Amino acid sequence: MSAVHPVSDGLPSPPRPLTYRWFPSWRLLTASMLCLCFASVHMMNSNMGMAIVCMVNSSANYDNTSLESSAPRLDWTPDEQGYIFSAFNAGLLVMLVTGFLADKLNAKYMIVASVAIASAANFMIPVLSPYSVYYAIAGRFLVGFADALLQPAMNSLITRWFPTSERSYALGLATGGRQIGTLAIIPTAGALCSQTVLFGGWPSIFYLSGFVGIVFIVFYSILGADKPSKQTCISDAELKFITIANQNEDVGKKRTERKVPWMRILESGAVWASVISLVCHELPLMTMIMFLPSYLHDVHHYDSTENGILSALPTLSLWIAKMGSSYANTWLQKNTAWKKDTICKVLNSIGSVGLGFFLIAATWLDSSHAWMAVLFLCLSMASAGLHTPGCQLALVSVAPAYSGAVTGFTFFFVAVSGIIHPIVTKMIVQERTASEWNLVFYISAAIAVFPIVIFNVWGSTEVQWWAKSTASQQKEQKIKEKTAPELESHGSCDSIA
Repeated sequence: MSAVHPVSDGLPSPPRPLTYRWFPSWRLLTASMLCLCFASVHMMNSNMGMAIVCMVNSSANYDNTSLESSAPRLDWTPDEQGYIFSAFNAGLLVMLVTGFLADKLNAKYMIVASVAIASAANFMIPVLSPYSVYYAIAGRFLVGFADALLQPAMNSLITRWFPTSERSYALGLATGGRQIGTLAIIPTAGALCSQTVLFGGWPSIFYLSGFVGIVFIVFYSILGADKPSKQTCISDAELKFITIANQNEDVGKKRTERKVPWMRILESGAVWASVISLVCHELPLMTMIMFLPSYLHDVHHYDSTENGILSALPTLSLWIAKMGSSYANTWLQKNTAWKKDTICKVLNSIGSVGLGFFLIAATWLDSSHAWMAVLFLCLSMASAGLHTPGCQLALVSVAPAYSGAVTGFTFFFVAVSGIIHPIVTKMIVQERTASEWNLVFYISAAIAVFPIVIFNVWGSTEVQWWAKSTASQQKEQKIKEKTAPELESHGSCDSIA
């Protein structure tokens, strides 16, 4: 099989690598470190969902003795609890600025700062929360601010370290850390709630989460790198593979002089389709991550240990589906005639339909069929995993050179919706009845299916014309002109890395 090797300056160029192994490689190590980073930060975010069940005095009329601990129990109202969850998303609002900076600053330093801030906040919450609910709100805001630093930096690293054909799987592996973090902390938090040896109970949840973040900082400071050219241990062959594969996207270069084309971004239907789809995708996930332990506690009456285990199962389903569908996306691109855009939209549509349907199905069941409700919630979260090679892949594909700015712009709206969502949820769930929780699920399901139309009509995974530099556009034209005769003689071009 033949491959075309264009020469842009008239001089012979060295043999270009068409592929470079995935395992072992620094690309795999980079994606794995990003996965661990997301895991540590998301432990420090999702721990509140389980911890608050143990922290707050409950007026439920069933046995609650398993939640007893020597740590103080706090008299927070449902509205105050809503503010605590919303504070995280208020911190995410900063992503509009951090997204812009991610394309200009060293993304490695942003990641280290992110985890350090989240760790400090988690050490602060158990110490100061008993004095005032506002300390808990401030701590949650700092965790949100930390996430606002992390997400754009990660997307910027993905575009610098991985060629287009590998980004779907790299994105799935990296963001899968969110589910790994939840899987690690929710069952652990349930067990820590039920003991009094370590810091009296629930405070140990936050101390453990913060400690994990500190450990990650040490390892990533040693092994991490902002881009391949700064990684001293990478092989010449792998560095050349990444550089050649990404040369037409104008990423991984100095970008201090470049202006972000905000007007083009605001006018882009593809960007807005990704924004709307991602917001509609994140809202149901917020319901699961923030409130699933409370739902299982209020409606199905599970104790803290069982609650912790069962609350982790939907997250496990999400992680498995995310990894599987991201790999499927990469495989389909390489082994079928389907276009990348088509694969992305099909997976996203399946995810939206499944997420909405199974959320509704969970509301049909009462506490006598609690196991089936958990099963439906697992299936809904598994469906949500298909959004990673869907609208989330589109987010880093439409403008690779400005991925940080586009990510910040998108997650600004996610943050706004995330501020409103917990407050509305706690306004609905006043008496903690099944009918109140069902209404929350109905709203989440309706939002989940909205992207079926929006993303299929206006969504795209193609690099937008305004996201290409003039030099890149000229280079593409020269490649087309030079390769046309050879393509005619060979019939096809198998691979241009």
